[in-house]
Amino acid sequence: MSKLELDNYIGCLLGGAIGDALGAPTEFMSLKGILHKYGNKGVTDYVEFEDNIGRITDDTQMTLFTAEGLIRYINTEREGGNRGDYIQAVYRSYIKWLNTQTKAGPGNINVKHEMEGCLLSNRLIYKKRAPGITCLNALSSGGCGFIDTPINNSKGCGGVMRVAPVGLVFHNDSSRAFEIGAELAAITHGHPSGFLSAGTFSAIISCLNQGQELENAIQTSMIILKEWKHHEETLSAINKAIDLFETTQPAFENVEKIGEGWTGEEALAISLYCALHYPNNFEKAIVLSINHSGDTDSTGSITGNIIGLLTGRIGMPEDWIMNLEMAETIIQIAQDLHLCNINSEGIPLMPSCLKP
Repeated sequence: MSKLELDNYIGCLLGGAIGDALGAPTEFMSLKGILHKYGNKGVTDYVEFEDNIGRITDDTQMTLFTAEGLIRYINTEREGGNRGDYIQAVYRSYIKWLNTQTKAGPGNINVKHEMEGCLLSNRLIYKKRAPGITCLNALSSGGCGFIDTPINNSKGCGGVMRVAPVGLVFHNDSSRAFEIGAELAAITHGHPSGFLSAGTFSAIISCLNQGQELENAIQTSMIILKEWKHHEETLSAINKAIDLFETTQPAFENVEKIGEGWTGEEALAISLYCALHYPNNFEKAIVLSINHSGDTDSTGSITGNIIGLLTGRIGMPEDWIMNLEMAETIIQIAQDLHLCNINSEGIPLMPSCLKP
């Protein structure tokens, strides 16, 4: 059964944002420290701030700008103009994100005329939530990274955590979704494990959006991964996650056996381990993904994208949605992504995220 329902698109983006916000307070903490501070069940709600609001980090910010760039690319094509370049379209959106965090984007690209839209009109998007140093440095350099001409040798998880919208847009071609996800990650992350993990994640989202079961989606994406050079490290991490899923019970300690999630392949593998254990239980999957030593907001975000797509918004705790900052904007962008795919007549769009 196809997942091309609006509720699933909303679930994917909201799920990623919820996992991001829930995992933010445990980032950089050890598992021992998490359990000592929050109890044996770990973090199970928004605990970072006293007002019980879940505040997103750069993971969700960059996911939203990825979506905005892809929507602009699609809209340009449907307006009958020259075929857009999706890498440049998303790169321009990332420069906008850079400006929200530093107000010091490179001078060789003019983004002033594109500074409108629901993202940049929301004051919360300008909040600095520990933006990744690799992304900041790469985007501040004035150059755009490509797979064949990498901008650095980083394999940090800043590439994989932001590309879920690729799988939502390119739902009918998982190989194409892989390629585009990898290329968009390579804008800032030049190591193969940094962009191939993103390609694999994009393909998984695409396969799930076609209606494949999670295990089948992972296997299909691994087949695509094997066609790329230097895939061994990413493939090994995914296989480790699958082996642990098949041989262990879901436990915070078992998540730690995969790694800490700072790199692309580890973040993806941890998220797949958690998602495989709880493909139909959003709450349990997220809690498992955010209580470990390491980059918990990123593993929470990736897991949330996957399970949110599978369950849809209807399968997510309502209080987590109600207390999530920017939830209305996130839903709006998910609606635009869905509109891009159901508008099969090729009618030019004016998505709400592009409006002032």
